[in-house]
Amino acid sequence: MAVIKKEREILRELAKRQAEIAALPVMAERRALWYDLNDGKTGHPLVTMEFHGLEQDVYPAQVCMDPLARALERQMGQTIYKHGHYRDDRVIPDSVSVAVPNEITPFGRTVAVTRVKKADGTDDLGYIYDYAVNDMEADLALFGPSVFSVDAGLARASAAKSEVEDIVGDIIGVRIECPSFLFSPGNILIRMMHMETLFCSILDYPDLFHKVMRRLTDEFHAYMDAIETGGALLLNNDASMVHQDSYGYTHCLPNPGAGGVADMDRPVRFADVWGYSNSQETVGMSVAMFDEFFFTYIKEIMDRCGLVSYGCCEPVHSLWDKCLSRMKNLRKLSVSPWCDEEDIGEKLRGTGVCYHRKPSPNYISVDSVFDERAFLEHMGRTVRAARGCPLEITFRDITSVRGEPWRLDRAVELTREAFARWG
Repeated sequence: MAVIKKEREILRELAKRQAEIAALPVMAERRALWYDLNDGKTGHPLVTMEFHGLEQDVYPAQVCMDPLARALERQMGQTIYKHGHYRDDRVIPDSVSVAVPNEITPFGRTVAVTRVKKADGTDDLGYIYDYAVNDMEADLALFGPSVFSVDAGLARASAAKSEVEDIVGDIIGVRIECPSFLFSPGNILIRMMHMETLFCSILDYPDLFHKVMRRLTDEFHAYMDAIETGGALLLNNDASMVHQDSYGYTHCLPNPGAGGVADMDRPVRFADVWGYSNSQETVGMSVAMFDEFFFTYIKEIMDRCGLVSYGCCEPVHSLWDKCLSRMKNLRKLSVSPWCDEEDIGEKLRGTGVCYHRKPSPNYISVDSVFDERAFLEHMGRTVRAARGCPLEITFRDITSVRGEPWRLDRAVELTREAFARWG
């Protein structure tokens, strides 16, 4: 075992603290609220805070050096910090998680990335892809066949689980986690070509663009088939991550239409789990063009999943009528700062689809003084617009706290005040 005694002791103390927090009665209460929200009920809005900037600006410094120990320290240390500071609606799990190493490399191409460097030579947050495709027709050979690997029988995940159990398994549970399945073709393509090249390719080579999208989609079908037949999929209707920093708690999965719920003596299928997609790269095109060249393929993959969360930063209100309302199992819809809140609230009301609001990070990250009055009104608008919808508010895309980490805590407090005033 590479983890030295001192690091084991650090991890075991963190595990004890997380287990204590997870056992608090409030966690069972919160868990019930998440089940209600994800089951389409409108009774209680929920709020969670995430910080995606430079971690040393907010979270405790890590001391472990072994890669496994460091990953565990980060997972538990940040979980404990979030509970103690944010006091939001997250459920602190009574377990730590290890991932399933299923992987796909779209078009068989590992994309090179150039990162911005800080003064000390370490990586900063900024980066740019080293685009390989300048003309889709001329560079068609660069769109090779996708390559994927599947953790058959969860062998590698189980080995990783045993390794973690050896360190903390007598204190806290260890589980293998499958997050929501991701298919985001716009994001895949934008890693290979500049935005202008992407848009011009649709205009210059529409048939060729469809051919590339068709093949990519078929390869994702093959990947999903291999995961299912290889026994490399687990239910994620619990504390598992749903992309965009949400949680999978629901009674609606596994899918009763996929062969029964009670005993689950069959392999898990994608019809039993959460899926996730977005297409923020296509925000500049018409709804009709998005529908033809992207949504058709997104829907095909997402319709295989039992429940779906959709959207990132793109405004979704204009996409609802022609596209998103047709998605078979849509349960969460991202309402970003660029979305018409009132319009999408009207569209979602009565559908059972969660109004998953991502507030503007500017109040926390940009403003030199945290304007509490303006922030409260910002949140009040959301609460009013989402009346009659399951409402989840997730603070994310916050890259700076301007040296004042307390802004994160205060934002949660003010959001609860908005719930109380206008909910």
